[in-house]
Amino acid sequence: MKATKKIVSVTLAIVLVALAFVMPVSAAKALPLIIVDGIFSTELYKNYGTADEAPVFPTDSDSLTAMGKDIGGALIGGIIKYGTAKKDYDEFANEFFPVVNKYLEPIGYNPDGTPVDDTIGFKQLTKPMSQYTEEEKASLVVFAEVYAKEYGEENVYNFSYDWRSSPIDVAAELKDFIKTVKNETGVRKVNLIGYSMGANVVLAYLAANGGSLINNLVFVSPAWQGTSLAGNVVTNELEIDAFAVENFLVQLANVSATTHIAAFIISFIATYEDLSGEYFGDIEYVLSNILPRSYTDTFNPYIAGMPGFWSLVPGEDYEKGKEFIFGKDINKALEDKIDAYYEIQKDAKNIIEDAMADGMRFGIVGGYNCQMIPVSKEFEQSDTIIDVKYWSGGATCSKYLQAHNDWAQIHEQAVKDQHNHVSWDCKVDASTCMFPENTWFIKNLQHTYNADDGSTDIIMWLLGAKKQMTVTTDKENYPQFFLHNTYKRTTKPITIDGIIGDLDKSGAVTTADARIALKIAAGQMKATDELLVLGDIDEDEKITTADAKEILYMATGIY
Repeated sequence: MKATKKIVSVTLAIVLVALAFVMPVSAAKALPLIIVDGIFSTELYKNYGTADEAPVFPTDSDSLTAMGKDIGGALIGGIIKYGTAKKDYDEFANEFFPVVNKYLEPIGYNPDGTPVDDTIGFKQLTKPMSQYTEEEKASLVVFAEVYAKEYGEENVYNFSYDWRSSPIDVAAELKDFIKTVKNETGVRKVNLIGYSMGANVVLAYLAANGGSLINNLVFVSPAWQGTSLAGNVVTNELEIDAFAVENFLVQLANVSATTHIAAFIISFIATYEDLSGEYFGDIEYVLSNILPRSYTDTFNPYIAGMPGFWSLVPGEDYEKGKEFIFGKDINKALEDKIDAYYEIQKDAKNIIEDAMADGMRFGIVGGYNCQMIPVSKEFEQSDTIIDVKYWSGGATCSKYLQAHNDWAQIHEQAVKDQHNHVSWDCKVDASTCMFPENTWFIKNLQHTYNADDGSTDIIMWLLGAKKQMTVTTDKENYPQFFLHNTYKRTTKPITIDGIIGDLDKSGAVTTADARIALKIAAGQMKATDELLVLGDIDEDEKITTADAKEILYMATGIY
């Protein structure tokens, strides 16, 4: 009996050694990635699949530019009509809204949450990226390109969907798509990216199906908790602010000489109170008078019944928004549709945790320190499209261009745990996030990503992970906070423990820190990597007298 056992043991050992050589070959097979992109990502067609097929809403850059020029022309024409008609707001509305409606009417929704035109469809690319045309490849979001470079085009899939629909309905289609990809590739699990509004679809999928078929999921700049852009629309809180417009143009100025000039003009107007009151006061007054027509002529007839739009409304604005838009007249079928996603949005943390318990690995990545599209007087931290507090699942943030009120001292972390979750610039406290250990922030990064500037590196790291990664797994290369340099188009990890401006690491910004910055600027002292991060206030990768002045302002309480 002992001899038999010994023979069996030796045999098993040989088999295991053999498997050790065989298994890496099969384990090396890359998992397919399915990208669920954001709003407007899928081209919609009237009479789809027939000889009369025609696109109904632009998604490519040329078409969007043409639409912008068309609407811009209507805006100018409306202003002229408004001026020549002795400030008659209806004359402006009569000129402007029909042009806007020309683009919205074909994709409009009925009050019951169904599309006005049921012939509208879209092309679903069911095959991998390797079988796409060059035109189809060019339409894909940047994550497809970087994943394909690492794992091959045969492992990249794009999930197209009707972004007007309820994420819950789309999630049922995603379920079928995942099964198709699994059957084609022979894998047990797939990787997923939920980008922008695509995260809403993925969240709805997880609510219905769990995470057993998902290997690694990354939410990228996700709209899973909404955006104040949609919230401000449904709560009638749209406003124009001179400084918000200026900040937004300065952001755009990174790539356009035209916006440089526009930002200078806006800045000049905003600086002088009388001019600001004259010009922006008039704009706000006009806006307040034409807003009622924007709802009656455009939003209510074409967008209010669109379930996909309501999935972008933050929970804190949801009930108030329904009351403002519909009163007591909301269609029951529509209300049931949009309420169902609202419940998913509220239960997001439990849904993700349950999916992780099924074996799914999870991470969230997004940008901060950007001016939101300037339709509100609230200066929220954002990635230009989505507020940081929403995409991150609850981060505590300073206002844009400000730090926390006590920013000249080390910020008191809201939730005490074993780790520091406060950014070195004291603009973000991630300890209040739903998933503080699994949420990464990139300063100055807007809603779009680029393959060549390092902004996608963290995403690829998470997609290639063999275990659940956290903000402390690799603190040197993938810490919780990164810095994106908008001028040099680079993204680097910030690994220091300290606060911006505190060069002597005393725990507060003082005049002594300003003196250190002056010494570095004058060449009397060498800037270490750590000092460069703490003292480079304007983020031009050097410490100058301008930085020393900013630090002095912090120390004396001017900022």
